[in-house]
Amino acid sequence: MHMRETAKEVTALLRALARGLEEDRLVNVELAGEEIEVPADADIRVQYHARDEKEISIRVIWDRVAVSSELIRRHEDQVQDQSGHLYDVLIYGENLGTTWEGWIDFVPLSAALPSKRTGRETTQPDRSALEYWATGLEPLYLAGAFERAS
Repeated sequence: MHMRETAKEVTALLRALARGLEEDRLVNVELAGEEIEVPADADIRVQYHARDEKEISIRVIWDRVAVSSELIRRHEDQVQDQSGHLYDVLIYGENLGTTWEGWIDFVPLSAALPSKRTGRETTQPDRSALEYWATGLEPLYLAGAFERAS
């Protein structure tokens, strides 16, 4: 397949996914000669890495067995926002079969504020590697993750 054809397919896929998200409905697309049906309840994540990485990641997952996330570590440090509100730092992970994905939840001490969650912060080969990664998170990293979180 030529690059121009691939770009057209990807463009059509992204447009269809965006319309489906806006309308909360099933999306049917063709990609690489295969008909793909993405249900309205698919897990669609878009992550943009600015600064040095210059990367946009789009991940669409559906029809997988529901996997519950696991609390990997409660960080001993807290994060403070610009208004002075404190947040507990919880590192979560999910077993994706062959790898583990990790992210960070920031839970405010005030019930009046919403929690914040990062996208994927790391992918590790197993739970013990994810646990090890979580032990090395420094306050500066947590501050940056808090800014990326939504």
